This record gives sequence, structure tokens and C-alpha cells, in this order.
Amino acid sequence: MRKTLLVLAAGVAALTASAVAAKVGHFSRLPAGAIASNPFTEADLEKLLAKNPATGRPVDSINELVPLLPRELRSNFTFVYDSRSPFRSSISPDRPRVILFSNDGRLVLTYTGDASQPGADLLETMSFDDKASKFELHAFLLPAAERRDWRPTPEAANCASCHGADARPIFDAYPLWPGFYGSVLDTFPRDRAGLAEEKEYEAFLAATAKTEPYRSLIFRPGSPVSPYLDPSRFRENVSQFGPQAFPFMPSARLGMALTDLNRARIYRKLSEGKDFKGHEKQLLAELLECGQSPGPSPRTIASVKDQLLRENADRLKRLGLRPGDPRPNRDDMEELNNIRSVAEIEDVAARAGADRSDWSMAFEPGSLAFYDGILSGIYGRKSYRLKEDLIFELLLHLAENEPAFRPYFLEESLLAEFGYPFGNRIDLGLALTSCRLLTGG
Repeated sequence: MRKTLLVLAAGVAALTASAVAAKVGHFSRLPAGAIASNPFTEADLEKLLAKNPATGRPVDSINELVPLLPRELRSNFTFVYDSRSPFRSSISPDRPRVILFSNDGRLVLTYTGDASQPGADLLETMSFDDKASKFELHAFLLPAAERRDWRPTPEAANCASCHGADARPIFDAYPLWPGFYGSVLDTFPRDRAGLAEEKEYEAFLAATAKTEPYRSLIFRPGSPVSPYLDPSRFRENVSQFGPQAFPFMPSARLGMALTDLNRARIYRKLSEGKDFKGHEKQLLAELLECGQSPGPSPRTIASVKDQLLRENADRLKRLGLRPGDPRPNRDDMEELNNIRSVAEIEDVAARAGADRSDWSMAFEPGSLAFYDGILSGIYGRKSYRLKEDLIFELLLHLAENEPAFRPYFLEESLLAEFGYPFGNRIDLGLALTSCRLLTGG
């Protein structure tokens, strides 16, 4: 059975340099795609919370806030019905947590929907600081919550307990998001777990979704389980999705947008390693597999494989897989098909003296899950998938600091022609020609 991978074009060729929608510049830190000319920022949110334009008074509750939010945020959302967060007891299939996000993932809002439970009328936000390559987390306790004399517990108030001291999103890698509706490929497979999840989602749509804080969300027409993909379009042996499916894949879109942002954060973390300075060329040469560049040891490769197998089993367990259930390989981590690339990421972090324990967006410390769902990173007969993000950042910063590297960096906007402001990749063919400069050969 062929593994399901997301391809946002007519075949894999659409992700090669010859079919790139736009080549968007040399050696400069481009945002992840084209940012809107007037984006709604966290500063705008704070102004809105301070003054409802209809009343002139502070926004009182989440129910009052949601209809006031820009259409962009109300159109991009996904639901969480089972969580490992401090507010997990306040989340259920009929009252799921809502995650709203901007097109580029630079602003994410989340809130719970059960007014009778702790966490009601608490708005949590995540934004991205491009200059610092950092995610910023904030929480806003609205007046309705204050009147109930409720305050979050110390655990719930401590964002770092889940997101880490150097904050990162908590988000599983494509194609599984256990605890989210549409937990497999943003739809409901025709198996036991998928049918059960779909039944609960349909019950939610028929009842609670017709009330706030859900009613003012914009459920895109075109799918009976909007915002998710129509299950009738799901096929066990599907190998790609065209761009027509992408509007109904909110978790995939969010994961891709966040991965582009986290890529810059990972580079910052790598560059802070005690042995990074003066060795970035050797690190990039290893990732590009230039000539006799060092690589991960057999021991590292074996260790990475063992960890990925454990992570994969844990993800399937969280998905609700039972003994005897079918085990389609579409559910397996793409990282298992790219073990050497993951081992090179591990090796480069070790050589730089960098702490890699929080590079992944997965909840588990030290996770090796990095895949966002974009089928790219192939050049010739070699795969640079997963590690291409580090290649991108290392060569970008070399090009910014050393003019000799500038001809080798070209950023490609793979998804711009479909209107998505993320999915930027490096021209690998051009990058590979920098090997002689990197190795002095």
C-alpha cells in the first residue's frame, strides 16, 4: 500500500524548481510566503479587547469576541476534543477547544467552549517575532471570567510547562493529529476509529456548533464535515491531494505554516550551540552530503531508528488504535522513510553543541517529528526531505554574511500560486553547487 503524502499540485513535478510558482529573491530573510499588506496582529487584538467597536466598552467574553474577529481568523480553524493541556478536563467531543489561526500562522488564538468549566473566557494567543525568531505566548482573562472569581492554577498559568522556556507550538507532525477532529489527514477514514470520530463530530455540528463560541466561525461550504475533508474523497491508496482539497485541511495548513516559522527558531537554537561558530560550513556540507563530509555514525542512525519506531507506536496508541485494528502504513511517520536525514539533523546538533530537545513541535521532549506534509526535498535520486529546512537556514545566513555564497541561495515559493503564504523552499540544485566552496575542494 502506498503511503499517503500531501502534494499540492498535479504530481510531484510541481514541487521541483522547473515548476515553481515564484522565485522570490536571493539571500534575504523572506517571510513564509507573502504576508498580507495589513495583517491583524496581537496588538490589534489587544485594542479590540479593550474596546468593542459596537459598544465602546471592553470585550466581556469569548462569545462576544468571536463575531468581532477578522474573517481570516474565523475561516481558519480546527477543533480539539481530547488534549494533554492543563485544561484537558474542560474539553470534550461536544465542547471542543477552538484553534483559530491567520493564513501565515503568525497569529494563533485558542479558547475552550464550555462556560461551566475552568478555562472559560480565557483567551490564549501565540504570535511570532520574525526579528528574534521567537514565538510569544500570552493569555487574556476576560471580564466574564473575572466575575466568576476564577483564576488559572499555577500549572495552567505556566505556559512553559508545555511549550518550553523557549516557547514553541505544540503540534503533531503530518498526517496524524490525535485528539483533533479530522485526526487522520484532516478527514475521517472509513475504519472503526474514523467512523466513531465522525459520528461525534456530526453530533457536535448538529447541536453545540450552532451556538457561540462556535456559531460565528465560518464553516466553508463544500464538505459535509467542514472545515474538514469530505470522507467520501478518502481512499486507502491515495498518494496525493490536489490543491482543491487544501481548503478543507486546516490542521495540515496550520502545521505547514508553523513549520516555516519554527525553522527560523531551530536555526537560532542551532547557532547558539557552543561549537557552532566557525563550523557552520562543515555542518551545511554534512547536510548536503558534500564529498567526504562527515555523517552520522551507524550507532546514531540505529538510535534514531529505534526512537522513531517508539514515537510512531505512541502516536498510533494516542490515535486510539487497538490490537487487531488494520494498520495502514499511511498512518506511519514520514520520518521512518528518511531515517538518515533525521540522523543527520541529530548529528549536526551534536557537532554544534546545541540542545535539540525542543526543536520538534511535538509535545514529547526530544521528539524527532518534523514532517509538515509537503512532498519536497528530492533532487536527482537523493532525498533531502526533513533536513532541507536546516539547509535553507544555514545557507541563507551564510549568504547574508559572506557574499561568495550569495549565488547559491535561491528561495522558491512553492504554494504562492495557490494563494498560501507558506511552503518556501530552497533551490536544492543550486545549493548543491556550493559544495566546493563549503569544503574548499
